[in-house]
Amino acid sequence: MKITTLIPANPWRFILLASTFAFLSLIVLTQANPGTELPSRDSGFFMYIGKQIVKGQMLYRDVWDHKPPAIYYLNAFALRLGRGLRWGIWLVEFVFLFAAITASFSLLKKLWGFAPALFGVFVWLWGLDFTLEGGNFTEEYPLVFHFLALLLLLELTRRPEHRFFNWTLGLLLSMSFLFRPNNILVEVLVILVLLTSLLFQKNLRAFWASAFWIALGVLIPIGVTSAYFAWHGLFNAMFEASILYNLTYGGTALTTASPLQVGFGFLNLAAWIGLTGYLLLFAKYKDIFKSPQRLLFILLMIGAPLAVALSDPARRNYAHYFMNWLPFIALLSAFAFHVVIEKLFKPKEAQPSSLPLLTALGMALVVFIATGRAAAYVKAFDRLLTSSERDLRSPIAIYVDNHTNPGEYVLFWATHPGENFMSRRDAPTSALFYPMMVDSEVSNRLDAVFFEDLQRNRPVLIVDMGRLTIPSLDPARREEQKSLGVYPANPPDNLDEVLKYIEENYYLEAVITGNTVYRLDGTSRP
Repeated sequence: MKITTLIPANPWRFILLASTFAFLSLIVLTQANPGTELPSRDSGFFMYIGKQIVKGQMLYRDVWDHKPPAIYYLNAFALRLGRGLRWGIWLVEFVFLFAAITASFSLLKKLWGFAPALFGVFVWLWGLDFTLEGGNFTEEYPLVFHFLALLLLLELTRRPEHRFFNWTLGLLLSMSFLFRPNNILVEVLVILVLLTSLLFQKNLRAFWASAFWIALGVLIPIGVTSAYFAWHGLFNAMFEASILYNLTYGGTALTTASPLQVGFGFLNLAAWIGLTGYLLLFAKYKDIFKSPQRLLFILLMIGAPLAVALSDPARRNYAHYFMNWLPFIALLSAFAFHVVIEKLFKPKEAQPSSLPLLTALGMALVVFIATGRAAAYVKAFDRLLTSSERDLRSPIAIYVDNHTNPGEYVLFWATHPGENFMSRRDAPTSALFYPMMVDSEVSNRLDAVFFEDLQRNRPVLIVDMGRLTIPSLDPARREEQKSLGVYPANPPDNLDEVLKYIEENYYLEAVITGNTVYRLDGTSRP
């Protein structure tokens, strides 16, 4: 896989292509703009834990969440890069997305040419825009790994014993896994399709060589990560949080909605275009199995329904889960475009032209300006350059910052440590997920840790964030939740003790934008 597959020979065309990709990245990442948008709840978790890592805290001991380590350490790196500002995270997102667009374009262009490649890129970015939910998610960053793995499949089909490509493929799987185990479908399918084809060809030498180098690639990131946490005595804690707990979490369904129906709802037109391409695979199966890229087509036939089945096993209906459909949508959309164009127009040798690139860049600029996204960046950069508040903060975070002293603990009830990040106040506990609603040994232990920390570290303020499905700190509101049928069926065993402790030791101070603020008895505003 040569770098020239990514860069056009004509420097002018390269500049146009890079500019198009940059504007497409800016368009999608408007919803992650730190100057105009607040972080989502999950993103706030990752930011807060990243900040604690920068301060020297240890993941799974001093701060706990149930994801593998990559997202937290990437956030820590990004916050260092941005000197504590969310702009560092946005910049890292931009780099990852730009790289994913570049890799996907290169893949699609190698398969079907320039115009289908551009079409496929536009379609999967359309889907991403509907599922990104403000950005900084575990499914977002590995998109570039998925497209690179598919590129490697094309190369390894021709040169299956290539050590570096096999090793890189294993590396990509391992890195995807360290963001979220559910992310590895593309890489696993690439490896299985590749190795199975070598067995069918009875090319045992290439099979064992590929298997060895892939396995080595897989082991390096996971091995280094495991050794790091084992050195700190936290390997079991890491394994328990990111693997064992998630087996229970993923098996606890919240709804009965079909992932197929929900995914099509979130991904909008992108999913329907992808479905068209999937149906065309079967319509063109005779040509497909004669194609040099038949392994890729087999992967699409198997992988697309698997992506539907595995993206949201707990049926929690979170839009960001469906980002894992996007590599399949990109390929299927480009294939559909290729088939339609081939049917309508006779294939002919295209002369190199900058017109399609100029058209694509023009379309990106029109969307960027006409939808108000350019104006959002102007507003954000004005804030960055002229205001002391360079990142947008929520009203409740500003209130907490102004009504507590540095070093005092603040608890945002209903699992919102992103507000701790924005208010520049630490949470009093490592059990950030309380109240946990999953019946497991891990949950029970962390529930106890939370109550112990609450009594020992005594937050000056407790802010009820008012989530409908989390027991309210207001007894009257809790009764209302029960009457509405939204009170959790599996609350923590010590929830009544925790609520009683808060009622006995805190008084109502204020209601800020619907968030109820309670202050510790015996303390006063600065």
